Amino acid sequence: MKRAFGVILMTLMLGSMAFAGGQQDSGAAADKSAVKSVSDLKIGAITTFVKEDGGWCQGQYKGIVNAMAALNIPAENLIFVENTAEEVTAVTAAIDALADEGVNVIFGASTGYAPILSELSPNYPDIVFAQVGDKVDNLISFQIRDYQAMFLLGATAAMVSDNSLLGYSAGMSEASVRRGINSFALGAKYVESDSKVQVVWADSWYDVDKETQCAKSLINMGITAMGINASSPAIPQTCQENGVFCTGYHTDMYDYAPKAVMVSFVWNWAPIFETVLSSVADGTASYDDYYFWGAEKDCAQISDFNSAIVSDDIKAKVLALRDKVISGEIEVFGGELKDNKGTLLVKAGEVMGDKEISAQKFLVSNVIGEW
Repeated sequence: MKRAFGVILMTLMLGSMAFAGGQQDSGAAADKSAVKSVSDLKIGAITTFVKEDGGWCQGQYKGIVNAMAALNIPAENLIFVENTAEEVTAVTAAIDALADEGVNVIFGASTGYAPILSELSPNYPDIVFAQVGDKVDNLISFQIRDYQAMFLLGATAAMVSDNSLLGYSAGMSEASVRRGINSFALGAKYVESDSKVQVVWADSWYDVDKETQCAKSLINMGITAMGINASSPAIPQTCQENGVFCTGYHTDMYDYAPKAVMVSFVWNWAPIFETVLSSVADGTASYDDYYFWGAEKDCAQISDFNSAIVSDDIKAKVLALRDKVISGEIEVFGGELKDNKGTLLVKAGEVMGDKEISAQKFLVSNVIGEW
């Protein structure tokens, strides 16, 4: 949905740096002779919604702000552009405005910006571009192994639920959403082998009415515990009103519905943003850089458990699973693994590669639904 173009001055970091030569190539490194102190960095970011959406955009914004604070970058060094549509005209206007403000780095905080920024980046040799999502030419790329945390949420839901059928209310059928569904289902299956996960789609990134209806449809099926991919409080609040439980997504959703939210998946982008900003400041930033970090870097976080819903015993079991995920003893997308059409995805003893993990062109065997 198109939204008005808005600019909010806030905090961030980035010092003056330039890519060697007039047109940078995909692996060009920063010109160290132009580097200033990290605290002098001026940062720009563009995102599709508002920084206090309670979900994705807020997670990106919080990650930038926390990284800046850790690096002693003044808050006023951030220009955060909200409501930027994923289209060439809107993105170009936002980038031109940020360039006029003299930013040193720009974060693209939505996957839909990637092809546009990849084309625009060579036109701004004095700005470093970093973009969420898969590796793309002319951009530093970054994402989080969210599936590690979602596996733990699925395990939690399966142990809390009073039946083997769980629910999942999903937004758009995009790779990261399917990854969330699949890892949630695999976590549930790991602790309760007969667990099934029924998926319903809102077909929207943020729609209170549609998300409410998704939650109600799952509740009407007799489901008492569900996972979600949503930014609004609609699903947790609907669950609370109907005496059922859910996991949170993007940020800790406990405050939305303290009688329903068991535990939340939380994006912790700060470690990645700190590293990107530091590399810009010290002149080592490169468009070959790609960060795909997970629980081992505390990027794929889970919130505190809701002790009113999750027993100490379940909490201990889930935290033990987390340790095994971090150590590699548990590979979320390890074989044998089949999709819900019966197709073999990963052979026994093997592990799915990052390219396939990122794309997620399937739903796993214990998921009921289509993608």
